[in-house]
Parts: sequence; C-alpha cells; structure tokens
Amino acid sequence: MAYDLLRAFGRRIRWGMVGGGIDSLIGEIHRMSARLDNRYELVAGAMSVDPAVARETAELCLVDPERSYEDYRDMAEAEAAREDGVEVVTIATPPHLHAEIATLFMERGIDVICEKPMTRTLEEAVDLKQSVTRSGRIFALTHCYTGYPMVREARALVKKGAIGAVRQVECDFPSGPFLVEEPQRDKRHWRFRPEFMGVDAILGEIGTHAYQMAHFVSGRLPVALSAHMSVLTPGRETFDDAHIVLKYEDGALGRMWLSFVAAGNEHGLAFHIYGTEGSLKWHQERPDQLWLQHAAEPARRLTPGHPDRMTPEGFHACRLREGHPDGYVLAFANLYRDFADIFFARALGRSGATPYAHFPTVEDGVDTMRFYAAAAKSNAQAGAWIEL
Repeated sequence: MAYDLLRAFGRRIRWGMVGGGIDSLIGEIHRMSARLDNRYELVAGAMSVDPAVARETAELCLVDPERSYEDYRDMAEAEAAREDGVEVVTIATPPHLHAEIATLFMERGIDVICEKPMTRTLEEAVDLKQSVTRSGRIFALTHCYTGYPMVREARALVKKGAIGAVRQVECDFPSGPFLVEEPQRDKRHWRFRPEFMGVDAILGEIGTHAYQMAHFVSGRLPVALSAHMSVLTPGRETFDDAHIVLKYEDGALGRMWLSFVAAGNEHGLAFHIYGTEGSLKWHQERPDQLWLQHAAEPARRLTPGHPDRMTPEGFHACRLREGHPDGYVLAFANLYRDFADIFFARALGRSGATPYAHFPTVEDGVDTMRFYAAAAKSNAQAGAWIEL
C-alpha cells in the first residue's frame, strides 16, 4: 500500500531547504511536491541570500525563526548538532553552489535532493559523485519530467521491446515566448548571466533535461556528439539556441533542438523514439498522452490511470482515476514520494520494498554534465565530433 512505509516509520521526514525563497522560480514547486504525500515536514532553511527574503519565506512556511538561517554553512552545522535536526535537505540555489552545499550536508549525515543542472562543471560532478559514494547518503537530482506516468510507461515499453531495437532518439526542448527579448543585465535570470554557468548555460538549464529524458526513456547513452549553438537575441551574452546530433554505439542516431527563442511555443519538451518495429511520442504540454505507432498500423493513444492497460512501472506513477490527467506538480511529487519511500525502507531495513520507486541519481548528474562539457567543446570547435 502507498502509505505502509510511512506508517511503519511513524512520522514525517524532517526536511530543510537551501534556496527556494519566495522570489524563486522553483522553490514553491518543491514545497508543494513535498507536501503532497504527507511524507515531509519543513523544519529549517537558509532559503535566500537576501536575509529579508529568507525570513519572510520561513514565516510563510511556519518555520521556527531560530531555524531560519542566513547562511547554509551555519544551517548545516546547527542542524547536524540537533537531535531533531533535518534528515533531508533540498538544494534550490543556482548550480554553481550545488556541489559545495551538497557535500557539506552529506558529510554531516544528511541526504540530499538537488536541483539541476547538478553542478557547474564536469569536474565538480565527478567530485560530487565521489562525495555521495564516500558519505553513503541518498542523493536525488530533480529531473522532474521523469515523474510523469506516461514517461515511465514509455521507458517500460522500450525495455519490453514494444518498438523493437531503438534506432533514432529525438528529444527537443524549444522553450519560451517570454525569453525572446533580453532585459537589462541586473534584471536577467541567472541562466542569461555567464558568471553563473558560462556562455553555454542553455545546455544546463534545458539541455540536461532533454538529454536525461532521452536516456531515461531509450535506455541509451550516446558515444559522440556534434553541437552548433547560436545567440539569436540582440544583447544576450549566453547562447540561446542549440542543435545537437548524437551517435550511439550500434549506429543509432539522436537529435536535440534546444531554444529559448522559439516564439509562440510554451514549454516545448517532447521526445520521439523510433525503433525497428514502431515508435513512441510524448509531449510535456499533453502529458497524459503517449502515442505508440507500429509500421502500417494506426497510431494508438495510451493514457494513464488503469492498471490493466499499463505496466507496473507506469501505473506506480499514477495518482488519479483514468480520464483525470496527472500534471506537472504530481510528476514532481513522484520524485519526492519515491525518495521518501527509499529513505523509509533504508531506515526500516526493508530492502526490496520499493520496486518501482525511481528518481535520477548522481550518476545521471555526471552523465548530463559530460554531455554539457562535450557539447560546449564541440561548439567551440565549429561542430566537431566529440567523444563522450
């Protein structure tokens, strides 16, 4: 049953946040997702570099003022020393801080849920993986779109051979009608300020989502890539459009289009996986529809909500009755739920109790940063093929 592990553990997980204040684009999504299944209680945080924003966020989240910190270093030390200190921390800061913060908390015995991209560089990602291994802590990376039921269904269908051997992997993320003009520099989001993630930040902000999604569904990692990136918006200091071709070990091919200047688009994340016998197609803006098409047959629209029509992996992610589409927050919440259940299972000594629980790990983070580094290098060499 869904709540057996929570019932056996007997209380909610003591949870903290670094970043994610009320001025954050993603902070409240984390809080909604964590609250949904009653598995977390927010008890502490260093939720902004602005002390006023940190205090106001803590007040709105009903966090004890004594456990609202102005510095994450103070939070890590103080919470680790408390008998009732945080057990899990979410990191929702800009990515250049992720590795330092995650390592700091894991060294103090605290598990970590981290926003993407995982780190600023591939070297930091490799070091962070070593920190995870050394500490023995649970580490999750919030590539939230893998929480959708029909994305997990697609992954299970590929593994079952429903479309035969994978030949082509397409995953695009052309995002955003609100990014086609560049504001004044002091009003730009960090993704458009090169001091945070360099001029190649598009690869981390949306590229890692597309790359990880392609890997998650297809089960394949490419062996080489060629990338071409452009700045299409006057005054912008970072690339805002990218076209990437991928090669796989057995000759299969992949393609990605990433863009912040796809005027008229809303979100844009979509995949199309082609095999020797058929294909699977999914679009984030219509997440309850997965299209399965075999050669010379009509396309089949697969929908969530009924165990007799879905694989166990796909149905595990469903929250609602058939005909009631699961949305973005529910997909995000699936990562939080699965993380909590693995946390409970570890504490209770119940290995094997969470067969369908899933979240992206530090290994996924290293893979995405390897993609990031290779694509940046390829673009700098006029699209040269770079081995992964």
